[in-house]
This record gives sequence, C-alpha cells and structure tokens, in this order.
Amino acid sequence: MASKIIFFLFLIFYSFKSSSNELVEILDKSSNYVELKIIDKITSKLTVEKLKIKTISKVKDFEIFVDKCVIDKRKGFLETAALIQIKDNKDKSKDSVFLFNNWMFVSNSTVNEIEHSNYDIWLKGCK
Repeated sequence: MASKIIFFLFLIFYSFKSSSNELVEILDKSSNYVELKIIDKITSKLTVEKLKIKTISKVKDFEIFVDKCVIDKRKGFLETAALIQIKDNKDKSKDSVFLFNNWMFVSNSTVNEIEHSNYDIWLKGCK
C-alpha cells in the first residue's frame, strides 16, 4: 500500500527530469478538472462531480481542493491519481483538520480511503 504511493511519487519526480514527458502527464492548471464519484450511504444516490483543479469547491457537506492530477500512460500500465484535500464543513470544532489529505487513485480506491459516516468519495478520472 505505502510502496505504491512511494513508487508513484518517485514516478512524478522522475517525470520532471525525463525527456519523455509524454508518458506521464501532470495536470495542474485551473482549466483541467477531475471527476469524483460521491455516494450517499443513506439514500444510495450516486453523483458525479466535476471539479476544477487549483480551486476550492463546495460539494455537499465538504470543501474539496484538488492540487494536481497525474496520468501515467506507459505501455501496459495506466494509472490516474489526484492529490486531494477534503474538509468537512459540518465539523464545527475549532481545529480545522482535513478529513482527507492524500493521493487518490482510480485503479485502487482502497489504498487511501475516506472515513466518513454518510459519504463515500472516489476518483473517477482527470480531464
């Protein structure tokens, strides 16, 4: 689990120094967006939200900030990951702590799970 994250971070840093940047695409402009699937566990309703990168978006009870998205297009290997920060607006404690502040992967959403009683959130893709 942690080895996949370390490998992916190594891949990101390696892509900056590599001359073959077409294999790894880093989306970090505000014109790019990510798609998140949000399921309400109480009503079982699934919604797909399109959120711009580098902007704070208010979705349901959350403030979501997507810092960047990485698409790895190497032959035989396709992975999409996004660096996401999620705050719960209903949590009124004085400590403003992120509910989620980590990389989220499309292929394996269980690597970094969001622990929330009412919602499940997954990364669907980046555009």
